[in-house]
Amino acid sequence: MNSKITPAKLAEKTLEDIKNKYGEIKFPIDPFKLLKDNGVLISFSDFEKLEGIILNDEDDVTIVGINRLRPWTRQRYSAAHEYCHFIKDLKKNKNEINKIECLSGSDSEIEKFADRYASELLMPKYKLKELCEQYKTESGYVEFDNIIYIAEYFGVSFESCVFRIAYTLKMLDGDTDPKELKKRIKNYHPDKKRKELILKNNDFLLIGNAIDSFFYCMVDLNRNIGAKFLNNYIYYDNKLEGIEQKDVPYILADLSYNKEKSRFFNSEDEKIIMTLGNCALQEYVLTTEDKLEIRKCNDLHRLLHSYTPYPQYSGFYRTDDAVIMRGTMQPVSYVQIHDEIEKLNTEFEHFINNIENYKVSEYIENVVYFIYKFIKIHPFGDGNGRVSRALLNWMLRLKNIPPIYIDDKCKNEYYDALSSIDIDGDYIPMILLVEKRVINTLIELHDYLFVEESEVQ
Repeated sequence: MNSKITPAKLAEKTLEDIKNKYGEIKFPIDPFKLLKDNGVLISFSDFEKLEGIILNDEDDVTIVGINRLRPWTRQRYSAAHEYCHFIKDLKKNKNEINKIECLSGSDSEIEKFADRYASELLMPKYKLKELCEQYKTESGYVEFDNIIYIAEYFGVSFESCVFRIAYTLKMLDGDTDPKELKKRIKNYHPDKKRKELILKNNDFLLIGNAIDSFFYCMVDLNRNIGAKFLNNYIYYDNKLEGIEQKDVPYILADLSYNKEKSRFFNSEDEKIIMTLGNCALQEYVLTTEDKLEIRKCNDLHRLLHSYTPYPQYSGFYRTDDAVIMRGTMQPVSYVQIHDEIEKLNTEFEHFINNIENYKVSEYIENVVYFIYKFIKIHPFGDGNGRVSRALLNWMLRLKNIPPIYIDDKCKNEYYDALSSIDIDGDYIPMILLVEKRVINTLIELHDYLFVEESEVQ
């Protein structure tokens, strides 16, 4: 590596390599993909003093460790930082172990170089200038409310974006003394603004960028899905079906602890029966290693009815035509169900064989398509909604995307989104809903990922 090369020049070369390989540069830049494409293994660990570490072992295998407890913007930054070490600093010799530990706040030259490289890679000056020109006021400055959008576009922290605009482009109005600027940022509460922007905004490209920029946070999430999420899922999914059951956490806890001895196990209360069946269904899709096939919807339907008095009568397609009251779409005829399910299953198998080729946002777009097609088939006499939402979470899990549930705040949005597909063939509202619910799950289970970096330093 040329010792005179600057961080900006090295980042520019990386961007040129991305453009040559893929034909274009898409933001947010994915530093994790850069590492993986070079055969680097990535792990997330609970470091105390490290932002990250890169190690090349005796077998010439390179491993990068990222601090799991840092905000998602910092994790992306650390990955870009470690990629700089991979291409510039790390010795890769067989039969020898070499490592670089990246301490928080380090002043070493290679660490400062890697920091500047990461900043230039994730937020290159030419693109930052282009966006600032787009968002600037008549006086030529960019305001905090617009910097939130710019930071989201690049997948970087609000603070780093503010500092780059203030000191590199000189396009920030007001006091830019570093200490005063930090106070201004803190008083602005960018973490809250960012959450609101993501969860309340319906900008298709912005939400797609957001979901693609922190998809890596989702890895292994389902290994420990957590009682809180499952309770919320069952509670709100029951409400979506018109079943009010306020004691869901208690019922699930009692069933989990007492198993077959639970007083709810052989309940004759239909509300409790459907609660338990839905719980069994959701636990299965979140933990199974079975191959996902849409034709397995019969098995999911049996799970949903596993606590009913006669579960053996579930899992069969309806034998008459159905009408959805107040629906904007009507199901296919019962004589077409088997063929339509098989056709959809074949299409899904072809799609899933190429799962690695899809960005997370693109994958979700396709998942919404398959789930809508399943809903339109409406294969069962009852339980189609719960089975379709279980299938949705199973499909998300294949790409290491966390599961979702539809709560009271977005219930009407869910039905309106289905109607948009029915009436106009417009899938975007449903795609946006699913993406925002994925983000909601991440916030619910890993809130530290969405804290602004300056608040945890």
